[in-house]
Amino acid sequence: MEYTALHKLLWLLNAFTLTTQELVKLNVRPKITAECGKQVTLNCDVSSSPNGLSIKHMAWIQNQTSLCSVDEEGKIKPHSRTDFHCEYKHGQLSLIFKRVRPLESGNSKPYTCKLQSNRGASNAKTIVVVQECCWSFEGVWNEGHPTCTFRHVYPDGDVHWFHGSHNLSDGSVKQHTTKQVDNGWLTIHSYLEHNLSGVSYNCSLKSTASGRYIASSLVENPDLHAQRVRAQVHTTRARNGVGSQRPMWTFFFVLISLALTQN
Repeated sequence: MEYTALHKLLWLLNAFTLTTQELVKLNVRPKITAECGKQVTLNCDVSSSPNGLSIKHMAWIQNQTSLCSVDEEGKIKPHSRTDFHCEYKHGQLSLIFKRVRPLESGNSKPYTCKLQSNRGASNAKTIVVVQECCWSFEGVWNEGHPTCTFRHVYPDGDVHWFHGSHNLSDGSVKQHTTKQVDNGWLTIHSYLEHNLSGVSYNCSLKSTASGRYIASSLVENPDLHAQRVRAQVHTTRARNGVGSQRPMWTFFFVLISLALTQN
């Protein structure tokens, strides 16, 4: 009889403990899709009733490294990194990246929000998926070759060259392309061993992830550009009447000559 009563008492205590622990839950978005280079915010909310809840410690953690934490007084612990900051208000801890990078992306690098309170402990995970992008690109004429550079590329891309409507990346023209990784970003540099006149070149970056073009730049031969500028100047002068001044002076000279002859 005593054993049965003790057993029931222990069962009730365990059930009570589980019930109180279930009251402490964290709300996070399990997956966040972000545009690379843009601001992204990871919010962690305590979903249980605030009545009687005392938060002792709350933190955002990645790879067992604490990125952002608050103590029982709600004070944020300072950190040395400058690429993000933390905000805390009424049971919500936010981790805010100013410009999200590929280093913050992927299923293998989840972010975990952890909570310790008088009602038990809890945790929740989220992942950040950074979309494909190319921050900057330029096309120039360098040492007689059309050249393009794509910077801050993610995740990867292939350079396709066009001369007018003709795709030169079919192997008919030799191109040199190099790729360099720096702090999670990719820089792609490409140039052609080709110099055709007539129309401009176009270099386009095709994403290996989606198969779509994410950046494009026009590359023009400087000689062709100079010819085009001269043609535009000539056309403008003709429209403004600059080219018709000589015939007008000739007409006035003929009139003056006739007048003198009659006198």
